[in-house]
Amino acid sequence: MNKRGLINWAVWIGAISGVYCAIYLLTIGAFTGAKVLPGWQIVYASFTALPIYFTAGAKREDFFKYICSYVCGVLWAMLYLWLMDKLAARGVPSWLNIALVVAVVCIVECALHFTLPSRLPFNVVPAHFGAISNGFWCSNMTIAILGPGRTAVGGFYNFKAYPVLAITLCTGTLLGLVCNEGLHFIDTETGKWKWPGKRKTESQNAEKEMKE
Repeated sequence: MNKRGLINWAVWIGAISGVYCAIYLLTIGAFTGAKVLPGWQIVYASFTALPIYFTAGAKREDFFKYICSYVCGVLWAMLYLWLMDKLAARGVPSWLNIALVVAVVCIVECALHFTLPSRLPFNVVPAHFGAISNGFWCSNMTIAILGPGRTAVGGFYNFKAYPVLAITLCTGTLLGLVCNEGLHFIDTETGKWKWPGKRKTESQNAEKEMKE
């Protein structure tokens, strides 16, 4: 694609991302700021999910695989933090606690998902770690706003915002898909805007020329 096409694609991505933020903040964000994390937002997680999926090609056929992998990653984050909480309650220093849990659980997680059949809908490991990293800061942010969760014996987690986090990662994946779909509105040869339609193959063009 030429520079004109790339600029038009950038316009598409920017415009769609802006519209996404507005819709998110008026819906999910309004609920989050009022009911979950008073006065705060976690829309930022969208822009972790988007590039992970986007840089992998944002293929339509992979969409639900990424959705499932992000949700799976949120569950892994809960396991990491739950174990850290248990060790914290036993007085294990934070540096040793975090290092030990991350090392052990990461080995188990990677070994498990590397060896399971790749066709399973939750085996995109980069999406797992994107969700896990967001799960860590989301939990810390929730603790800072609301305090530790009721079941956290070591004060190491608060999962109240996790359902919203999972939804946000999924909507961020949808944003990545829509950003990539913008390519269908740009002519790859001229870089101009166009209405999506079927491109004629070389054989079809040759057949048409022969008839003419």
